[in-house]
Amino acid sequence: MTFLEIFEEMHRKDQGVTSGALAGVDGLTVEEWRAPGDDRDLSALSAEVVQFFRESERIASENGLGAAEEVHLAGDRSHVFIRKVAPEYVLVIVADPGTVPGKCRFLLRQAARRTREML
Repeated sequence: MTFLEIFEEMHRKDQGVTSGALAGVDGLTVEEWRAPGDDRDLSALSAEVVQFFRESERIASENGLGAAEEVHLAGDRSHVFIRKVAPEYVLVIVADPGTVPGKCRFLLRQAARRTREML
């Protein structure tokens, strides 16, 4: 299985998942996938949300919450889910606002496990 196939499988299981990326903690994307019709700049979004995730890690650590594993950012047009898969990598997925966040989080956890196996 490839990284692209992981994102495509998430989309098959939930059509609300519209794009995804494997990104380094430096914010650079390693692999990107978009559903047809999704024209967002996933590289730019990944760079920003990875910085957001890193700041969340700092806040969690400084406040005794432990290491950050996942962050969910809900906007009125899309949801973004970020999950750490290795010390150097995170998965980023974007979903329509009507999707069920719990299902997206479940699919993201499955994808993170598969991605760790491939790294």
